[in-house]
Amino acid sequence: MSSESPTATWNRIETTDRRHFSDPDSAFGAAHEVLGRKWHLRIVYYLLADGPMGFSSLKNHLDGVSSKMLSESLSSLEDQGLVSRDIVSDQPVRVEYSLTERGSGLEPVVDAIVHWDTEHGLVEGDR
Repeated sequence: MSSESPTATWNRIETTDRRHFSDPDSAFGAAHEVLGRKWHLRIVYYLLADGPMGFSSLKNHLDGVSSKMLSESLSSLEDQGLVSRDIVSDQPVRVEYSLTERGSGLEPVVDAIVHWDTEHGLVEGDR
């Protein structure tokens, strides 16, 4: 194993290959804001897997989430430009949530996290 720091390793990589690694604090901070909230990543996962859905359908997928927390999480994701809220019908009011293009861009991240958990995640006794 190399004794080099991760920063030194990234600094050796060609600029064209580094993509956005020039400021990892910014990248990790942004990722944490979206993915570090308990329900955000789960909401994105189900919208990726099942497509647009209403509030009740999402709530049914998310075991243990309160209506208030789901509402707050959806509002936050909407404010971040990851989820869009569309009124499907007026009487009764029916709302459908879907991922924006920006939200759909999280698909490789979600896939990588699920794959990592399959390969290296906690064993049942550790959860």
